[in-house]
Amino acid sequence: MGKRWWWVALVLALCPFWTSQAGAGLVRLVPGQGSYDLGAMADVLEDVPGRLRLDDVLAGGSAASAFSSHTGRLSSFGFTRSTFWFRVEIDNPAPAPSDMLLVLRTPWLDSVRWFRPDGQGGYVERLLGDHLPFKARSYATPQFLIDVPVLPGKHSYYLRLASAGAFMTPIELWSRQAFHDNDRLWAAYYGMFYGILCIMVLYNGCIWASTRDRSYFVYCLYLAVFFLMNFSYNGFAFQYFWPESPRWSNWSQTHWIFAFQGLAVLFTMNFLESKTRLPRMHRVLQAFLVVLVGSWIAVTVSGDIVAYHAVPIYFIFGCAPLILAAGFLALRPGYRAARFFVLAFVASITGSFFTALTVSGLIPYTFANFHASEFGLLADMVLLSQALADRVKLLSEQRDAAELREIEQKIATTALLKQANEDLERMVLERTSELARARDEAEHFARIDMLTGVANRRYFEEVATMEFARTQRGQQALSVILIDIDLFKQVNDRYGHAAGDAVIRAVARLAKESVRESDFVARIGGEEFSVLLPGIGQAPAFATAERLRERIAACVVEHDGHSLGFTASFGVSEQVADDPGFSSLLRRADQALYAAKQAGRNQVVVQALEWG
Repeated sequence: MGKRWWWVALVLALCPFWTSQAGAGLVRLVPGQGSYDLGAMADVLEDVPGRLRLDDVLAGGSAASAFSSHTGRLSSFGFTRSTFWFRVEIDNPAPAPSDMLLVLRTPWLDSVRWFRPDGQGGYVERLLGDHLPFKARSYATPQFLIDVPVLPGKHSYYLRLASAGAFMTPIELWSRQAFHDNDRLWAAYYGMFYGILCIMVLYNGCIWASTRDRSYFVYCLYLAVFFLMNFSYNGFAFQYFWPESPRWSNWSQTHWIFAFQGLAVLFTMNFLESKTRLPRMHRVLQAFLVVLVGSWIAVTVSGDIVAYHAVPIYFIFGCAPLILAAGFLALRPGYRAARFFVLAFVASITGSFFTALTVSGLIPYTFANFHASEFGLLADMVLLSQALADRVKLLSEQRDAAELREIEQKIATTALLKQANEDLERMVLERTSELARARDEAEHFARIDMLTGVANRRYFEEVATMEFARTQRGQQALSVILIDIDLFKQVNDRYGHAAGDAVIRAVARLAKESVRESDFVARIGGEEFSVLLPGIGQAPAFATAERLRERIAACVVEHDGHSLGFTASFGVSEQVADDPGFSSLLRRADQALYAAKQAGRNQVVVQALEWG
């Protein structure tokens, strides 16, 4: 239940805003509302030469009258040399200024000038932009954050933006608490995505180091450059890698996009073996690669900064279909490994197209559109890894088949055929035995938590499902206890993860010592354990949990000169006749555990009520 809630919260936080605003150009602050989409409400003025100043805009005349209502939900003007002014009127009905944050999500804006009224007829200016060192920002975040004390009553606010890159930005106004709550979910999303990406690079790198298969090496470079490209245009590279080099931060994004497409073409040629399997397509891919590199060099030396940022984005519209066409051509003659390749690049191309269309200003900016390339790459990584594995397997099968044919030809007319067959059978039996032992060992380790020696979550779910079915058929009792170590994060933060591991091992040992041999103890989370009690009803299960709780509370772990005391909270639930599955029993135990935590921890709660 906890994981499902987390994902729902993340999706809701990253979806477009659904808050309603008052009339065009006017945003009215509402008590309790955490965010406002200013981009949908602002009036827009395009300053083609980029020479207008605030005094010109405030003076009225042709400049002021050129403002028009912006009907799109977010600002997205593609690649342009123009400067854009945004004007929004904010109505604060409160008697005192409201402390808010202006949030600009796009990290590559060159110049950001925010003008807010000072309450005395003038305006206060705040200057930001990625042409400044990262330390010039008030907040250490990839997006631009500006403090906005919204004055009581109706006042006009102005924003001047200029960017040589793709001109798009969500313009949002947040209360501080709402923004920080939302930003934690963004951090979780990026942590998950980049974590998966780094794991895949290391995983395929290890396979390349073992097999020396060039496809894995090129694929690792492909993933690594995608990481740099994505990390760069999401603003994290500027924040963590080169915060004192805004010029390189601006220029490097284009290099990563070109390099990513070049490596994608090289990987396609290598993986599909286009030189021998698809000679015509191989020449087309080579020609595209030459044009790509030539354009890369040309826009780099041209000095046209807008073209420099735009050209690699537009190349995606040619690169992606070309790679997909190569995959389909390889699939036609029955090249088995091309199946996963085509599926992978369908996902990747779809995502890249949506991202490129968004960056180019051809479709509106939304979270899903802009981050579609990331979603596509997640599917791409899984499918291409499968494709590489299938390709290696196919090559191995072909090599083994060729070797076997050669052996059979040599011994077909000699008396060695019988002996060779006997040797082959013995080798197969030995290999089968080795594989069986390896499989048994792998299965054992896949079911055991290496830190504590008790069962892991996967094994627990298998046993629990079987026990639930057995006890339900025999109309026998079945109870489950969920255990969560109280304030475990404080132990890690204060004494280190080694101390936390010692506490977890101590709880596992006490749990195994406190139950019967027929009971089943498992570690199902970081500091969370579960005990399955076949044939035990609610009352004895409560007694078992209470006894274990007392032993844990009395336990002291010695670690690195420190005596660590700790407690745990318990949730107990018993199977009932109308339970459709073990998940219902586990859910009630989880609710009981939550109730124990809410009630002050270090206690046992039995079968909390269902949550509505």
